[in-house]
Amino acid sequence: MKIVYAFTCHRMTNPLKHTVNYLSSFSENIILIHVDKKSNLEDFKSLNNPNVHFINDRVNVRWGSISQIQSVLELMKVSLMYSYDYFFLLSGDDIPLKTDTELKKLLSKYNNYDFLYFDKKMKDEVIEQRVKYTYPDIYYQRDKKLPTKAQKKFFNLTRNWLYINRTLVKNNYRLPKLYKGTNWLSIRKETVEYILNYIKDNKWFLEIFDKSFCCDEVIFHTIIKTNPHIKFFAHTDYPIPSLRYIDWQSGPDYPRVLTEADKDKMATSNCFFARKINANASSDFMNSFLIEN
Repeated sequence: MKIVYAFTCHRMTNPLKHTVNYLSSFSENIILIHVDKKSNLEDFKSLNNPNVHFINDRVNVRWGSISQIQSVLELMKVSLMYSYDYFFLLSGDDIPLKTDTELKKLLSKYNNYDFLYFDKKMKDEVIEQRVKYTYPDIYYQRDKKLPTKAQKKFFNLTRNWLYINRTLVKNNYRLPKLYKGTNWLSIRKETVEYILNYIKDNKWFLEIFDKSFCCDEVIFHTIIKTNPHIKFFAHTDYPIPSLRYIDWQSGPDYPRVLTEADKDKMATSNCFFARKINANASSDFMNSFLIEN
């Protein structure tokens, strides 16, 4: 079982070093790393292993913007240079919660399935709003200062008549039904190929997501759903089909930054990866999950 682990990151952290070093210690694993163009590649040179590869065509990533989609597409394109079974998208804040052996055992058993989460609670019109409007640059700033909040509030009040995506309206594109889910997906190589071919054959499709908002959680799920032959993993023993433990409930940050205080919840989640892990997490904490049964 060969896996491409594709990382998007912008800084060197203890979780990134831990996860890359562990996964790259298995010769059949392929590690691809997209480092934000704003970051210095020299900071990541300690991740030195024959099966660790850095993406050359780097994207200047802005949170919430189309650049997040573009960085993942670069990882997908480069992945096709290799022979593999599964493509796992990870961030620099992820750590494995189970061993390489346990993961490959599960994937071998369910190797005709893709592992990703679809948000079934969010209403269609709310998902569509992420694509419908031409979002101003202020929307891609994550600070919580009063001027930023005020500008976003003004946008929300006026967007129905000032900010509709005119390209979408003018050309009357017939978008497929939009779906949203966790962008941290685990999919077969055939699905990666399907995504890239869909975008290649529908050149207008990616353009629709320019000036959209957080649509890295929409575009891939939407494309995948256009293929009726793709099967999605669902099993009662694994309540989170994406196999990721992410705490959106506890706070104070959303998602919660996980520490040793969260260890029991992480260990009993039956997930294979967790995020977001504290950047300074200790080796003892991170290694504690990697004990062979």
